[in-house]
Amino acid sequence: MRLRARAWSRWRPRRSPEVGDRTDRSGRGRLTVVGGRARALLLNLSQNLGVIPGLIVALFAALAIGLVELDKHIDLDGVQVVFRGDGSAARTVLSVIASSLITVAGLTFSITMVVLQLAWSQFSPRLLRTFFGDRVTQVTIGTFVGTFAYSILVMRAVGSYGDAGFVPRLSVAVASLLGIGAAALLVVFLHHVSQLIQVSHVTATIARETLARTDALYPSRFGAGAEDESATELLTAWRRERAPEPVLPPRPGFVQRVGLDELARGMRGRAGQVVVLVCPGDFVSVETPLAEVWPQDGAEGWREAVLGAVTIASERDLDQDVDFGLRQLTDTALRALSPGINDPTTAVTCIGYLRAILVRLAERAPTPAVRRFDDHQMTVVARQRGFDEHCEAMLQIGRYVAGDAWVAGELLAALHGCAQAARRCGASQRQGVVDAAATTIAGQAIAQAGNERDRRRLADRLAAVLEAGALPGS
Repeated sequence: MRLRARAWSRWRPRRSPEVGDRTDRSGRGRLTVVGGRARALLLNLSQNLGVIPGLIVALFAALAIGLVELDKHIDLDGVQVVFRGDGSAARTVLSVIASSLITVAGLTFSITMVVLQLAWSQFSPRLLRTFFGDRVTQVTIGTFVGTFAYSILVMRAVGSYGDAGFVPRLSVAVASLLGIGAAALLVVFLHHVSQLIQVSHVTATIARETLARTDALYPSRFGAGAEDESATELLTAWRRERAPEPVLPPRPGFVQRVGLDELARGMRGRAGQVVVLVCPGDFVSVETPLAEVWPQDGAEGWREAVLGAVTIASERDLDQDVDFGLRQLTDTALRALSPGINDPTTAVTCIGYLRAILVRLAERAPTPAVRRFDDHQMTVVARQRGFDEHCEAMLQIGRYVAGDAWVAGELLAALHGCAQAARRCGASQRQGVVDAAATTIAGQAIAQAGNERDRRRLADRLAAVLEAGALPGS
């Protein structure tokens, strides 16, 4: 195909930042350190409230079995630092530790459920994944239940192994230390929960994680490089030549991850073209095509490769979906502006963090939409989430703040920062997106402003946004 034989040979595919792989010197045979699907599975499991605590419980159970076996083969009667009581005293100590820790574990579960309910009602239901993945909560629950399991297993060994007087002294001493450590961990957990339910902590955590993913997914600043190929031209040529084969998802859900390198590995050695129609964060149903392929051989192999590269789940994830962080902050701001809560200060806090994220996005170059693999035998065009889609967060909040000049003014101030960032990078199209959003928000707010002072203040904020995005001399 002549279209593919142009000067595109200069283009070298860049490794997507989410794939941890390395390539040998010949450029062939990528060795996957953490496969894409395995990475997605690990990320989902890490956000589960039962997986990490379960692993901790298993670790404590293994520790109990190992220490009891060690007690069987060593004599610690003369060591002063270990437990010195008889079997009855050992059972008493272990029983007290087990009963206390299972009670505290129940209290911890109750506190966690209260925090989750509060997060659902006051912030956003999409924040539950963040709370489920809180490491302090997971480690606390795992430690309490693990210490309980440890004590029960050690208690079974007292007076066993054919010796009615056998006391696993080292194991009982370790149980005492674990009980003291669990008590200290309870204090840490209570302090952590008191911070966890503060809106300032919640919004700061979301913003910090979103900014970190922005830096990982978009490492290059705008203007640092230009894409050699036009995705529109490629698609027009492909569709003019023949109709594509659609690839449908096996189930509905949210796209969590799209691994282009995995797609290339799955189709290594085959020639063809692929258009990935979805990006992380999109919701797909069973009739929504994930991709369109133009295979030069069997289409079934392409379908398997696409389905293996696209991860679909019941909820969104921040790993490749920066817009999910914006969604959480937007939901929190909208919930704060609802008549039932009426907390504009929280909304302004969320807008401040949205500004920080959008300014970072305005400065960063998108990843290439066109990538070539296997010496240009395979070409992939992937959908990219544009800056205009990210700015929808501001427009959504703007629909609910028309009657609040203070919050509307903060929205315009945030857009002013975005306009300045886009101008610094020479991103004229993004400047236009910011100007349009500011004009829409200001128009609604000025029309519903209650006094002339608010109207004048909003008009000045809008003028500042438009001036920041204007080209010099215009």
